[in-house]
Amino acid sequence: MKKVLRWYHVAAMVGALAAIMLWPAATALGQDIGTVAQLVEFPGGELRPFCRDLETPTDNITALKATGLDLAIKDWGFGYTVCAIEDVGCPEDQCFCECPLPDCTQWTFFRWNKAKGIWETTEDTTVKADDVVAWLWTQLDTTVDYPWPPAETPSLENVTLSKICELEEEQRFQEEFVPEPGTMLLLGSGLVGLAGYASLKLRSSRKQWQ
Repeated sequence: MKKVLRWYHVAAMVGALAAIMLWPAATALGQDIGTVAQLVEFPGGELRPFCRDLETPTDNITALKATGLDLAIKDWGFGYTVCAIEDVGCPEDQCFCECPLPDCTQWTFFRWNKAKGIWETTEDTTVKADDVVAWLWTQLDTTVDYPWPPAETPSLENVTLSKICELEEEQRFQEEFVPEPGTMLLLGSGLVGLAGYASLKLRSSRKQWQ
């Protein structure tokens, strides 16, 4: 007995195909574009602020990659460890080279607690819109039970998202428009040479007319 393909069978198949095709889009709708502020603090107190518009919520590693910094990240299959940022730290294949217990120095993830007004470490790696997070190269206190707390927190205080964004704009302006000392020296030398050349030409012209 032959099966008859009726209209409702066709409608059911079309509906199933549509659901399969639209599932990724529906999943993506759970994410919104939001601004995330990040602070990376290097040894010596050098601060690198970043404001990025990302699909949120996201994770701290994805957010860090969006800064464009040179990163060494170890994928353990069940999680990630930031080994180095801009060559500060360890290579990926020796991610804990600065952690010969009992001493241990690592890149540590922080989140700004708006309610308390303090930096806090957290095992929650989720980054949401308007979050302010940070990475700090710091020693860990290995005398207590794991997870080991950091010996210090990021130095920037009274943090807001707009403050991080303003700091990034200021740094970008300095990098793009403020000449380096070497450039200023070359410019000064060029102006002095031009002035000397003009002076010689003026003297030569006067002698010709005398």
